[in-house]
Amino acid sequence: MNQPTWSAILEVRDPDGTRTRHPFRHPRIKVGRQRDNDLSLADEGVSHQHCEFVSEHGWFVVRDLGSQNGTWLNDRRVGEARLRDGDEVRIGGTRIRIALEGDVRRPNRRSQWRAFGVVLGIAAAGLVIWRLWAHEGMLRARYVSALREHLQHDPCAAPQLGDLDAIDKQLAGRSIAIALDKGEVRISKADEQADRELLAIYRRKAELAAALSSALTQGQQGERESLEHIVRLGQRFSTGKDRKVAAFTEGLLREREKAADGLVQGVVQHRADTERLAGLTEAVVVRREAASAAALAHFQFASTVPKLVEACRIEVARTSAGATGALKALEE
Repeated sequence: MNQPTWSAILEVRDPDGTRTRHPFRHPRIKVGRQRDNDLSLADEGVSHQHCEFVSEHGWFVVRDLGSQNGTWLNDRRVGEARLRDGDEVRIGGTRIRIALEGDVRRPNRRSQWRAFGVVLGIAAAGLVIWRLWAHEGMLRARYVSALREHLQHDPCAAPQLGDLDAIDKQLAGRSIAIALDKGEVRISKADEQADRELLAIYRRKAELAAALSSALTQGQQGERESLEHIVRLGQRFSTGKDRKVAAFTEGLLREREKAADGLVQGVVQHRADTERLAGLTEAVVVRREAASAAALAHFQFASTVPKLVEACRIEVARTSAGATGALKALEE
């Protein structure tokens, strides 16, 4: 195997001004925010897998990996570019200065097209236009496919909702039976048995609410990853019309995400309320704590799960209808 005849140093300046030096390891290194990248950056403006530096046929090349904020070479956004000594690559708020040594091919950006510009200009322009048109069509198809798949997921649904509904039916019309006599809790044997049954149901309901919030949170993580993919695809559109549709769609999907987040927060609060109700019931019925009786008698849930789900589904239906209209516009 031929040994590399050149070397490179990546001189990194973080957004806070910290400077570090990283040697290039042939044949490539990947750069991004994820820890499994060869060069991991703590920069919120950098995508999980942002770009890569590659040794190709004697050239030193930087290539964007579909990042959200783009890869910039000497303040010019590039998808892929050959590098020379002293170039500066910017990703997010991080700047990477290139230091090259050895027998590496160096592009002459001032004159490399002058000799052929007049002769090949018209033909090249036609080819570029055709390629842009074909590339835009491919991007549009990928965007539509990703958006359609995203909209098929219901962020307001989880298997635990049916179990919680069954629990609420068991609780319908039932309440804790207690009495206070001279500051002491008095409960008949029959009422105590019924109260303990309700306590067991409250505890089961708290467990189901915890499982529901966990399932919804996990689903939201998938939604966010899917939305990030859609946003990256939309940013690669070149025509103003497609970019406008993508921006409109992203706004709708952000509102859809916010509605699902509201459901998660509401379920977390409902779980906390249920645990508090179970705690008050145990204090009064089991430990006969008269001081907790008033709080138990006046207890109210902040909201019910069915109302939370209904509000989520109304907002998701609205935003999904708008996104479906964007689908039709892109397919025309």
